[in-house]
Amino acid sequence: MKHLFLFDVDGVLVEAHGYLRALQDTVAHFARRLGVGDPVPTEDEVRAGEAHGLTSEWDSAPAYILTLLIERLRREPPLVLPSRWDDVLDALAARPLALPHPDYLALVARVGARRPEFKETSHAVRAVLWDEAQSLPEAQREAVGAILAALLDDTHHFDRAPITQYFQHLVIGSAGVAETYGAAPHFEAQPYLLEYDVADLSPETAARLRDAADAGRIYPVIYTARPSLPPRGIDAPANGYSPEAELAQTLVGLEGWPLIGLGRLQWLAARYGGLAAQLVKPSPAQALAAIGAAVGPETAALEAAWHFHTTGELRGPLADLGATTVHVFEDTVSGMRGARGAVELLQAAGVDIRWQPYGVTPAMGAKAEAMAAQDIPTYRSVNDAAAAALQRAL
Repeated sequence: MKHLFLFDVDGVLVEAHGYLRALQDTVAHFARRLGVGDPVPTEDEVRAGEAHGLTSEWDSAPAYILTLLIERLRREPPLVLPSRWDDVLDALAARPLALPHPDYLALVARVGARRPEFKETSHAVRAVLWDEAQSLPEAQREAVGAILAALLDDTHHFDRAPITQYFQHLVIGSAGVAETYGAAPHFEAQPYLLEYDVADLSPETAARLRDAADAGRIYPVIYTARPSLPPRGIDAPANGYSPEAELAQTLVGLEGWPLIGLGRLQWLAARYGGLAAQLVKPSPAQALAAIGAAVGPETAALEAAWHFHTTGELRGPLADLGATTVHVFEDTVSGMRGARGAVELLQAAGVDIRWQPYGVTPAMGAKAEAMAAQDIPTYRSVNDAAAAALQRAL
């Protein structure tokens, strides 16, 4: 019997604080450059944005910042606005005007309502903000339209997105920017994902897991919606990728383990003409790729997951699993749904496979209630959950 251990990252291996801090600091930086003070979104506002589909800071940061720009212009309509972003920042910094806290909740709700109309979240943001800009004088609307296009057309392309550039300096650090994108850093920064995230996996548990994996008693893999690099051994353009899942691996001391992050799915989608958003959990495709990567090469696992998910054709390493138990460590029911769906698809194809879920949640609250409704056992920490799983596997 093979025992596969699938670990989610945020809320399981890592208590994530770096993303929120980097988002707020990015908004604060550009707010000061706009001369409007420091009206950054609160954590509750950011979480509301995530619930409405603003799940990538590459999209949400410009949404908040450009909202501040439009609010600033409403308060001084005669101002002639340049069409270049850097010139806009310089012009408004020379005429500071502090703003009250914007209604970010209304903004993200409007973006969420428009999101189904667009392939990219940033394009929904652009549409919402362009509607807001209609209240500005015509000359300002033209300049704002050019700025919205420049900052929101391609938020996931490092070279074309100045707000994303600043955010990435904070998230992965200046050295990470140089290594990932081959670009000279604009300023020195340590990676927030190492500075502010907290490892929930203890060094003792990490050591036990590494020992079990090295002995071949378990087959571990990390699978996460965090941005990541492409599969190991693949030479792909850097734009659109970011080693954020890899930084989590470093933080918890699990470097070298197989990893199926967002970057791997982006590579897969680009290879076969799909959309990464349709592959990431709760889609079973990501869990299928993780199951394959636990026992075989990442690239082969990704391709096998694609073919099985789209055609029902079993290929190695999914075709070569044998008797397998998939131990899944997740903090949300939606994440569990993807893993369970993957196992059920494999079972229907004749694979001798079963799953064992471990909900990592507080003892009380909405997450625990949702897990209980699905008969998923819960654990206060990933360390408790891993101990229970190792006992079953060993």
